[in-house]
Amino acid sequence: MQNSAVPARGTERATEDTTLSALADGELDHQETVRILETLSHGADWRARWQSYHIIGDCLRDIPPLKSGLATRISLLLADEPTILAPRRSLMARFGMPAAASLAAVMLVAWGAVNLMQNDATSLAGNQLAAASPGQPSSHARDDMNDYVAAHRDFSPGAMLASASFEVPADPAR
Repeated sequence: MQNSAVPARGTERATEDTTLSALADGELDHQETVRILETLSHGADWRARWQSYHIIGDCLRDIPPLKSGLATRISLLLADEPTILAPRRSLMARFGMPAAASLAAVMLVAWGAVNLMQNDATSLAGNQLAAASPGQPSSHARDDMNDYVAAHRDFSPGAMLASASFEVPADPAR
């Protein structure tokens, strides 16, 4: 017996949905419309379904939803909220950290510049000492250089030219 009651309720719900849909589409006669409107005024379930059918119909017809006034209500509620006043931050807290960061950056740049100048001065002084006392090359280094020049003289561009010499005879009359 229970199995036959469930389909009957399901069939009744389908009939109610069809009737509500027909009412939303304007397909009911006057008497049926009055009866459904009476039911709508007393049943919350019917009203919820009626609203759903209208929302579905509006979506199918590309009708924008009505403004619900949500933003206005929220604005009014926010206006009623108490304002929380926080104490202002001190000048030290507002300007202290940026000032300390700026000072640290300037100190880093200055420290790098001083180190660079000291390194240049040290290397310049070392170069001046080396230039001031060139010293004499050792005889061993001079001999090696002479051997090198003599060995490579044949490959120099001047070696291809014929050497010419001009001798002036000594004049006995003079």
